[in-house]
Amino acid sequence: MTLKLNTILVGVFLIFFLAPLTSLAATLSLSPSTGVYTTGSTFTVRAVVNTQGKPVNAAEGTIKFNPAEVTVVSVNRSGSIFNLWVTEPTFSNSAGTISFSGGMPSGYTGSAGTIFSITFKTTNASAAKVNFTNGSVLANDGMGTNVLSSMNGGSYTISAASVTPTPEVVEYVAPANTPGAPVIESSTHPNSEGWYTSKTATLSWNLPAGVTEVRTLLDDNANSIPTRVYEDPISTITIEDLDEGVQYFHLQFRNEDGWGKVSHYRLAVDTEKPTKFDIALAEDADGANPAQTLLLTAEDAASKIARYVVKIDNSDAYDFIDSEDTDRLVLPQLTPGYHSVIIEAVDEAGNGLISSFSFTIESFDKPVFTEYPSEINEEVIPVFRGLTRANAAVEVTIQKIGAEPVVYSVTADEAGVFTVIPSGTFSLGVYELTARATDTFGAQSEPSDTIKIAVQQPGYIQIGSFLVNILSVIIPLVAMTLLLVLASWFMLLYLRRFRSKVRVESHEAVAIVFKEFASLRAVLAEKQLALSESRKTKKLTKAEENTFATLNEALQAAENNIQKEVGDVEGLVDKK
Repeated sequence: MTLKLNTILVGVFLIFFLAPLTSLAATLSLSPSTGVYTTGSTFTVRAVVNTQGKPVNAAEGTIKFNPAEVTVVSVNRSGSIFNLWVTEPTFSNSAGTISFSGGMPSGYTGSAGTIFSITFKTTNASAAKVNFTNGSVLANDGMGTNVLSSMNGGSYTISAASVTPTPEVVEYVAPANTPGAPVIESSTHPNSEGWYTSKTATLSWNLPAGVTEVRTLLDDNANSIPTRVYEDPISTITIEDLDEGVQYFHLQFRNEDGWGKVSHYRLAVDTEKPTKFDIALAEDADGANPAQTLLLTAEDAASKIARYVVKIDNSDAYDFIDSEDTDRLVLPQLTPGYHSVIIEAVDEAGNGLISSFSFTIESFDKPVFTEYPSEINEEVIPVFRGLTRANAAVEVTIQKIGAEPVVYSVTADEAGVFTVIPSGTFSLGVYELTARATDTFGAQSEPSDTIKIAVQQPGYIQIGSFLVNILSVIIPLVAMTLLLVLASWFMLLYLRRFRSKVRVESHEAVAIVFKEFASLRAVLAEKQLALSESRKTKKLTKAEENTFATLNEALQAAENNIQKEVGDVEGLVDKK
C-alpha cells in the first residue's frame, strides 16, 4: 500500500508541477552556431527565436562576447519578425555586449524567426564564444507569459590567416653616372594597373643621349633584371600572344658607364568572361520586405569582378560596385508582386557574364474597415475606422462614382487602428472607399475590400420630396378627370339638344313630305280629270289610265320610303 501511495503522489507531482513547465517551449539561439574563420575577416550570425508552435509577441535579451576575439561591425534589423522596438538592437565593443527588446502586436509562430543580424569581425586566433546572458520570450496570450525555455549561443573557430612567404627581392644597384629608369608608355595597355583583353601590347620609350644598348625581359616577376640585349638601341617593342594573367616587362638602358636603373611595366590580360555567377536571396530574407538583399557569388580566373550591371524588371540598368566586398546587393524598394533581375558581372578587363533571378515580394494582409456607415445624408461628416499593421502608413482613397478620387494619408496606432475623418460633407451619390497600408519597413499590403456608402437627403426632405412627387401625379390626374367629366356632361347636353332638334325637324320634314305628296296627288288628279274632259267620250284610254295609276303608286311608294327613313333617323337619335 505504501508503494502504491508513493507512486500516486509522484504522479500527482509530475502532473501539477512538471506539466506547466512543458509549456515553456520557446528558445533563443544564434544561427549559424558554429563556423571557422580567419583573423581579419567578417561573418554574420542571426539571433533567432523558435516558438515551438506557440505564438509569441515579444522578446528581449543580452548577448555577451569577448572583444579580444571578435568585435561587432554592425547590427541590422532588416528582415526582422518584429516591428516594434522598446530597445533598438545596440552593441558596445568595449563592454562586449549586445542588447535588444522588441515585439509585434499580431504575434509570430515559427521555428527560425529572425530578430536581428550581427556582423562580427575576427581579431585574434581563438575559439570565440558568443552567448545569451539573459533573455525572455513572451507568449501572445494577453498575459505576457514568459515561455523561454533555453538560450543557445555560438562557438566560432578563428584561425590565423595564412601568410604566403614573400620572395626575396634582389635589388639591382646601378653604378654612378648610368642612365636613370626608363619611362615606359603603351598605346594598347595605357594603365599599368589595369586589365585588358588584348594579348598584343605595344610599348615605347624615349632614348636619352648617350644610350648605347637596351635590354628587355618579359616574365611574371615584378622585379626581374632584363637579360635580352639590343646592341642597336630600340625605342619601341610589340609583344604578341601575351599569357592570361599578370606579366611584367622590364627595361634597362646602358651608356659608357654601365647599365642604369631598371623600369618594370605591368601587363595584365584577361580575355575570358567570369567562370561563375550565381544570384540568390540573402539567408535572412523576409518575403514581405520591399528592399530585398541579393547574394552575388561571382568568380573569375584572372582578374576580379569590378562591377555589376543591374536591370530590374523593365527599368533602366544601373552599375553597382561592391566596394566593401560584401557580395551583397540591396535592391531599391519594390512593390509587392513578381520581379525579375538580370545582372551582368563584369571583370576588370570588361568581360561579362550574365545571370538572372526571379522572386516575389509578398504583401501583408490587406487593411480591414471595421467602422463605417452604409448610408448618410448631406449634413453628416462620416468617420471611418479600420485595422492594419501597427504604426503602418495608410492611404485611404474616397471616390464618388463618376468623379475624381480623394486620398487621405493617416498612420495606424500601436494596436494597428487607423481613423479617417474627411475634410467636409459628401454630396448626394454613391462613394467607394479602399485602403492600402505601408509598414515601417516599407512593405506594402494588398488593397482592402471596397466598401460603398450611399449619401441621401435627410428623412423629412425625402418625405416632402415623396409627397411632391405623388401630388405632381395626382393633381394632373384629378384635373384631367374633371375635364373629362365636364366634357362628357357638355356632350350629353349637346346630344340631348341635338336629339330634340332632330326629332322636331324630322316631324316637320314628315309633315312637309305629306303635304307635298298630297299636292302632287291633287295636281295629278286635276291633270287626269282635265285630260278626260278633253275627250269626247269623257274617258281616258287604257294606256293613259295605267300611266296615271303607275304615277300614283310611285308617289305612294316614295312617300312611304321617305317616311320610313325619317323614322329610322328618329330611332337613331332616340337611342341612349
